[in-house]
Amino acid sequence: MEFKEFAYCSDKYQYTMGKSFMECGKGEKIAIFNLFYRQAPENNNWAVVSGTDEVIEMVENLGSMPEEFFEKFLPGDAYAEFRHYLAGMKFTGNVYAMREGEIAFPNQPIITVEAPLIQAQVLETPMLCIMNHQMAVATKASRVCRSTDKPVSEFGSRRAHGPWAAVYGAKAAIIAGCASTSNILTGVLNGVPSTGTMAHSFVTSYGSTVEGEHKAFCDYINTHRGENLILLIDTYDTLRCGVLNAIRSFRENGIDDNYPYGYGIRLDSGDLAYLSAEVRKILDDHGLLKCKIFATNSLDEYLISDLERQGAKIDSYGVGDAIATSKSAPCFGNVYKLVQIDGEPVLKKSEDRVKLINPGFQITYRLMKHDPEFGDVFKGDVTCLRGDALSLDIEHGKSFTIKDEYDRYKFKTFDEGTYQWRTLQIPVIENGKRCAPVRTLMEKKAFYEETLHHFSPSERRLINPHYYKVDISDEMYNLKNEILTKLVQEINNFKIDLYMINDSVLVIVDMLHDFIDGSLACANADNAVDNTLQFIQKTRDEDLPLLFIRDHHPANHSSFREFGGTWPVHCVAGTRGGEIDEKLQPYVDEDLTFDKGCDPAVEQYSGFDGVNAAGQSLGEVISMLEPENVFVCGIATEFCVKNTCEDLKRAGFNVVLLSDCLAYVDAAGHKKALEEMSSEGIHIRS
Repeated sequence: MEFKEFAYCSDKYQYTMGKSFMECGKGEKIAIFNLFYRQAPENNNWAVVSGTDEVIEMVENLGSMPEEFFEKFLPGDAYAEFRHYLAGMKFTGNVYAMREGEIAFPNQPIITVEAPLIQAQVLETPMLCIMNHQMAVATKASRVCRSTDKPVSEFGSRRAHGPWAAVYGAKAAIIAGCASTSNILTGVLNGVPSTGTMAHSFVTSYGSTVEGEHKAFCDYINTHRGENLILLIDTYDTLRCGVLNAIRSFRENGIDDNYPYGYGIRLDSGDLAYLSAEVRKILDDHGLLKCKIFATNSLDEYLISDLERQGAKIDSYGVGDAIATSKSAPCFGNVYKLVQIDGEPVLKKSEDRVKLINPGFQITYRLMKHDPEFGDVFKGDVTCLRGDALSLDIEHGKSFTIKDEYDRYKFKTFDEGTYQWRTLQIPVIENGKRCAPVRTLMEKKAFYEETLHHFSPSERRLINPHYYKVDISDEMYNLKNEILTKLVQEINNFKIDLYMINDSVLVIVDMLHDFIDGSLACANADNAVDNTLQFIQKTRDEDLPLLFIRDHHPANHSSFREFGGTWPVHCVAGTRGGEIDEKLQPYVDEDLTFDKGCDPAVEQYSGFDGVNAAGQSLGEVISMLEPENVFVCGIATEFCVKNTCEDLKRAGFNVVLLSDCLAYVDAAGHKKALEEMSSEGIHIRS
């Protein structure tokens, strides 16, 4: 398979979604996706980045296949136009990524894609395939190599999940600290030497005899003179013949401590701590002081740490499947999430807190201070919205404070002139073309080692590593919470609409012309009417009973100023001002219309005791309907609406006030009334 085909190592739903995006006019909207992980494997504090070079190559190969290729998985006339589009769809966007060898913490964007939505979406699966594999291997290799100060060789190709995994896994392992790999193709592709010793089959091919072992060793030495020579000594018996045959063969063929290319033996079974100590004694007793001991045998960081603790006399280690398959945690957790579309930040909400993502176009800064003991030390990372206040403060070297997202009382201040910074995400593709420099495998390895060096020793340890400060900017924190608050409110309202409309009633208070455009016109009245109308239309299929309340004053009502009252003349029975707004008239049922303020001597704000044509009060009718909830809207919040809601609440009803469907005398009074009603147990919803 050519590498260009890996751009299509994808899931079909990436393309079925793409068809929908195209046909719905969304395909060219600029999307921003982040690739990141939520939690490092094996309680590790961080992960090692590897794979971004292969991602760049994969992205560059998008649009390299003919229409006939797409017809194999998108057949039929319905997909014809989309197939034609895909055949010519080259990547035209931008990609920002961490360098290979970078150390990344949870939730930081490892790769950010900024591109038309279809282009960005179809990259998800192949990008995750590459990054999840290589970062799993690199992170495991880092752990293994940090368990010892001795060289570690990777030789897990035979256990890897296929040739591609073997080649690129070995590359990832070298980046993250391995001294070498046995995989020859990795060596060829990256311009580095591969290493190897011998297998047991080489020894047994000379017959299962002690002398056959001796002959095998001699022939190996003579056919590889001028190279590093490692003899496998545990085929039959390590101490009683293997190491002795190795010493004998070295001596007979002139190999000693003066041999310039290096020489040694390999242990592949048994008690490695004990055997290495015994072999070291025997070698030293025979004057082979520079003969190295190389150990293998299903090793990992825990076994190597234990061997080191026991004082094993091992000079270097070979690790296979533990690294090649990231055996303890074979599935790395990178995800690829949309964080902005058409300039609007978005996020995915989840019941699981750890799955909540950061929205918006992001950039991460790594902050460094000078320590007299350890030199330049990384002190924290902060992810910002690109161009936000904190981002600008950092780039201009100003003082700033970062806070823990989950405990805002935990914070750290960086004073002007006391810190250095660098961005973790750098441009690697610009307008569809690679812009990142090409680096060798050894340069990537050196970058990893240099980066690792700037973390404190406590943060590098394998077990219970020390906490490293990883935060987000205040603007991102606020944006995230604003989106969440709005979303949660909408979800709650949606739940009310779907599950609380049944067995409910809607009370519409005083949506009368004098309160809308007449003598006592209130603020937001037109919006209140329109939103009420929308609510009614949305719930008509639910047979929601509509109960209208109206002021129905005589011309000499005591509330009017000319008769000693507070208000101008309003809502007089038989006048336009006292009629329900014409937009709502089609929904008015006189049997469910309740008049109040009919007695000229009584001021009556609450509609609870208003009566219909049959002489029944609003309270009596609602009681007969036995609703689960009483929704309320109307005019004005501070007076008739508030008094009606409070009376309904006192009568034992569950009252839900539709805040988008309210008009009011003044904004301050409206806000205060809502706060008071909420404190009384009346539900406020938009």
